[in-house]
Amino acid sequence: MKRIVLMLVALAGYALAQSELTSLAYEHNYELKALEAEVSALEKEVDISKIWENPMLSLGVNDIFLNEPLTRNKEMQNEAISLSQTIPTGGKLDIKASIAMQDVAIKKLELRAKKLEMQQEIGVLEQNYIRINQDLALVAKYEKILEDLKNAHLSYNTTAAHYVDTLNNTILQKNLAIEKKTLLRDKASIERKLESIIVAPVPEMSGHEGLLPYTLSDEEKLLEKTPKIQIQTLQSAKELLNLRYEKANKTPDVTVTLGYNRRQGRDDYAFLGVSVPLPIYGKENASIQKATLTHSASEQSVLNTHKQLLFELKDELLNKELQYDKLSLAKEVLHENEKMYEVLQSTALSQNDTLLSLLNVLAQMLEAQKQINAYSFAYNESVIKIYTLLGEPL
Repeated sequence: MKRIVLMLVALAGYALAQSELTSLAYEHNYELKALEAEVSALEKEVDISKIWENPMLSLGVNDIFLNEPLTRNKEMQNEAISLSQTIPTGGKLDIKASIAMQDVAIKKLELRAKKLEMQQEIGVLEQNYIRINQDLALVAKYEKILEDLKNAHLSYNTTAAHYVDTLNNTILQKNLAIEKKTLLRDKASIERKLESIIVAPVPEMSGHEGLLPYTLSDEEKLLEKTPKIQIQTLQSAKELLNLRYEKANKTPDVTVTLGYNRRQGRDDYAFLGVSVPLPIYGKENASIQKATLTHSASEQSVLNTHKQLLFELKDELLNKELQYDKLSLAKEVLHENEKMYEVLQSTALSQNDTLLSLLNVLAQMLEAQKQINAYSFAYNESVIKIYTLLGEPL
């Protein structure tokens, strides 16, 4: 039943089919499941970071006589029990909780970025699938044209002098047969690739041909909100928190110990102790210097990522316009070849030179239509990449 529903969705149009395949990937893909599990684990880390370290329980005995190790009634023998608790200072736990929350936010953005990359990969594969189906339809169309032309020529011209033109026709047909086999192999490869991404059987795909709509504007402004830049920005903010944490470490944590000592032959007593590490080796200052340099490096990473993505964006925008212009020119070339075909068609059966020209025009028409398919695919691929780069859903 589910497969029937998927087929109906696919037949409803390209956009719905794409959304369905993407939804299947989001639901079943193992890489996404791993990232989702990592998000859940980091969310637990936020709660853990707010918890104090466990207290330390100590039990001990003094004056164990080697000749009577189990004897505990001698003068001055004693047993002790104590409890130690480290008390964090300088707001360290709050800073650690903030760092943990930054890790969660970063991982969620990584998950979103991976979903966008998967959306792009699926979209490009589907567009390629559409192009292959268009090329297969062209091959079938021209195979029929060449076969009809060959049969008509042979019935109209029965002398051996016209046999060479029939061979030219046959060669074109053989080349089309080779191309058809290649296209079918590529189509099967795309289906297997999609199946590996969505981790489910691929529903029957049928999409609308033509160019994808492009509704974005002010792309450079949209780039500021793309997940890749947001990840670097949050990473820089996290490094700033790490710097604060290292500075807070200059104020050492305090360990308080409370105990009780039971003695033989004398009064029992309680004891209270306070322990503080002495920062005399300069480790804290070195850690602060390292954290400062790491934060500075993260700020440079933000600028570098923005610069790289801006270059990619401008390059894809230029490529989109280039493919559109090439598509327009290819349509004009096809139109001119179609007019030439109409002129030659009426005399092609009786004149060898005209038939040869007609075959050449047919080859040019086929090539022009394939170029139209290829340029349409390249245009749509750029549109998909731009939407993905800007973090926009298709």
